[in-house]
Amino acid sequence: MANIVGRYFSFEGRLARLPFFGRGVFLGVIAAALAMASIPLFAREGLGWWFGISIVIASLMLLFVGGFSLTIRRLHDMGLSGYHAIWVGAAQAVWAPLSYGPPEVMLAGLPLAAVGVWLLFWPGNRGPNRFGERPA
Repeated sequence: MANIVGRYFSFEGRLARLPFFGRGVFLGVIAAALAMASIPLFAREGLGWWFGISIVIASLMLLFVGGFSLTIRRLHDMGLSGYHAIWVGAAQAVWAPLSYGPPEVMLAGLPLAAVGVWLLFWPGNRGPNRFGERPA
């Protein structure tokens, strides 16, 4: 259990490109499965409904904190401070609703989507940096 917490909820160290992608997908699948499992609880009234709401909130918190941790460690791999996660998160938060708009709006938001592509594909520092050794 401690290994899972260290992999998904630690803000220390570095994270290479492929583990960043894989852990992000896994985190999204787990959060979606938790949210989907709570759907039958919404058909009930009273305590069951509130239990369903608490499961959805827990899955959103799992996704938010885990994704934030992965992003910070990916930025550490590129030699950037975790404070850069603020503008990376803001760009992703603005791009998400724009992606559902008409084509003109999506085209205007493409530079914001490029931030996510940059985070996924830009190589990390080759050697050790101030955040630790190069990830294996």
